[in-house]
Amino acid sequence: MATGTGSSKNAWVQLYEARRVPSEQEVRSPGRPPGTVPRRKVGMTLSHGEMAEIEVWQKRFSELLHRSVSAGETVGILTRICSARFNRNIGEMKDFKALAQLVERLVNDDRK
Repeated sequence: MATGTGSSKNAWVQLYEARRVPSEQEVRSPGRPPGTVPRRKVGMTLSHGEMAEIEVWQKRFSELLHRSVSAGETVGILTRICSARFNRNIGEMKDFKALAQLVERLVNDDRK
């Protein structure tokens, strides 16, 4: 049986030779590829009630968008909503006596 070069080689010879060829490793760092929007991992201490609220909103957003929404996306959406409410409802009023007063002002849409 002749063993020449090129296309005349037997398939099993080509298979053995392919095994011996060192595979080139990809030149990239391991793990998930970087996202299009830079993100940073943070740690928070939340109560069970706060976590439950985030999970409720996460489920709502997932159902509304017909896709899985992460906890990070949920917190991001909620913080942007709060920023918009703050800009709309607080205005120049910056002297609050208590947290309850600030929250009431953010929740109610009375631009007095």
